[in-house]
Amino acid sequence: MASPTPRTAGPVGGKASQPERLVDDASPDPEKRGVASMKTEGPPPPVAAVHVGLSQVDDTTVFYNLNKDRFGPLTPELERRIVRKNFWCLLCQTWWIAFLIHLDKSTLGQAATMGIFTDVDMSKAQFNSLFVVFYAGYLIALWPGAWLSQRVGQKWFITGSLLMWAFLLGMHPLVKTGRQLIALRFILGLSESQIIPSTTVLHQSFFGPWKSPWVQLLWWAAGSFANVLLTMVSYRLITDESDSPLVGGLLSWKWLHIICAVLTFVVCVPLIIFLPESPVDAKWLSTEEKVHTIAAIRASHSGIANSTFNWTQAREAFTDVKSWLFIFHMFFNELPNNTSQQLPLILVGFGFTPAESALLNTAKPLIGACFLVISAFLLWRTKLGTGYTCAISYLPCLIGGVIEVDAPPLARPIHMILTLLKLTAPWSNKVALVVGTQISTFKPSYLLTLSWTGTTTRGHTKKLVVLSSCVVSAAVANMISPEARGREALTYENQNRFWQERYKPRYTLPWAFMTACWVISPSLCLFIRFYLRRENKKRELYQQANGSLDDTGMLDTGSQVIQVNDEDLDQTDRQDLRFIYPL
Repeated sequence: MASPTPRTAGPVGGKASQPERLVDDASPDPEKRGVASMKTEGPPPPVAAVHVGLSQVDDTTVFYNLNKDRFGPLTPELERRIVRKNFWCLLCQTWWIAFLIHLDKSTLGQAATMGIFTDVDMSKAQFNSLFVVFYAGYLIALWPGAWLSQRVGQKWFITGSLLMWAFLLGMHPLVKTGRQLIALRFILGLSESQIIPSTTVLHQSFFGPWKSPWVQLLWWAAGSFANVLLTMVSYRLITDESDSPLVGGLLSWKWLHIICAVLTFVVCVPLIIFLPESPVDAKWLSTEEKVHTIAAIRASHSGIANSTFNWTQAREAFTDVKSWLFIFHMFFNELPNNTSQQLPLILVGFGFTPAESALLNTAKPLIGACFLVISAFLLWRTKLGTGYTCAISYLPCLIGGVIEVDAPPLARPIHMILTLLKLTAPWSNKVALVVGTQISTFKPSYLLTLSWTGTTTRGHTKKLVVLSSCVVSAAVANMISPEARGREALTYENQNRFWQERYKPRYTLPWAFMTACWVISPSLCLFIRFYLRRENKKRELYQQANGSLDDTGMLDTGSQVIQVNDEDLDQTDRQDLRFIYPL
């Protein structure tokens, strides 16, 4: 690969192939080369600095440059206090977002056993298609959602999407036909698609690239408890309905959707008031704390926000090899999504009753929360980095898959090792088989990949486009996953490509397929880390050869002119060669 060439951000939509220096580097004096002074004697030099527009700089630039000289340096005590405040004050708000995403998305699965087929004129084939339709809407809205979220801001996009979600959930009890329900699920997919990427960007506005991954994991852990709450509420509604009719004569599935809709709306109100767009808007931070929070992000050459959609950055998102590596990894990460909806079938096949399988399934979200916390601890207390942690997070899935599979050729070497370690389970050991299904149904790698993608991508537009593309890849994988062709495999096994009667009792083909994906995915993690490490070495060599000069420019805010430098510009990681990729 040729040595990279430094570039700076050009006008929005303009070409960035030629470097646009903010200072004159042609000075004969090496000590003055690349230096611009605000105070000069006599006439100004012919080329001292160029003027940049607000669309070219980070949205926090004006606030930071007007306040940075008012406060002293950051002390360790102050840094710990700021991190604690940002963690608890921001996460206490975004935890509810993760909670609602998990809660609202799972209502349809619960409704299948709560009388939805009694009220709605819908065939089982139409019910099966609801999941595919949801991801179709999810897929269609991702890239337009990236553009809209940047234009209106992450806060307003998230809260607006949740309000629409609450309205659509409240509409579910009114549907009469399967077609009406299909239309609602499609719009639900449209409204939810960009929430996770937008929340990822919001977290990375407050936490640097070495902190945001574990923050992101702890954020997602809150969603695991939503499934537990939903199961408890569903169980109570079903038992109350069996004793006497519910209020209004509505069936339990309708009340479940009404409760979730009301809860979603109630949570949205404080989010509209308190959720910040960036550290500048954080109500829990003083001006000094805001300055230091922004400075911590700037020190890693990571941007915070820019409300102007830059088409040059959007094009770069699809010409960067790194982007495609993350996209392909996300695809293989989501492709084996079979066990999450097939667990009732699998557990019943082990000899458990449907009621017992439902009880066993309550352990799945709790196990998932434990995996998230363990991964966050590894990121927080060790120097493994996101790449190694993401690869390690597949180990429970891999072990669970090998426990379940009947040693196909693809997994035979690993199976032999686990046999020697006495980790495989005979068909008579039902406890071990249940453990295998539980530890393979959840992995932190989805959030780790999104977080890693965001921390290694600079340029606000580019970051949003790449994150959205990763979620597009995940949606495509979920749509073509063998599971998507037969969600109701317990009743309609012939509709599913893999979970069929002929593969009982061990379902060798499905488990072999998923185990293969759980080998490919961590391998991609290690390859991405190798690629980024090689790029970092090239950047270090470039900096040693060229030094670290800051370009300066002038930003006219309308009321005053302030001096800015490269850290203020909304540059991509390929333009800012001082940006080091977190590993």
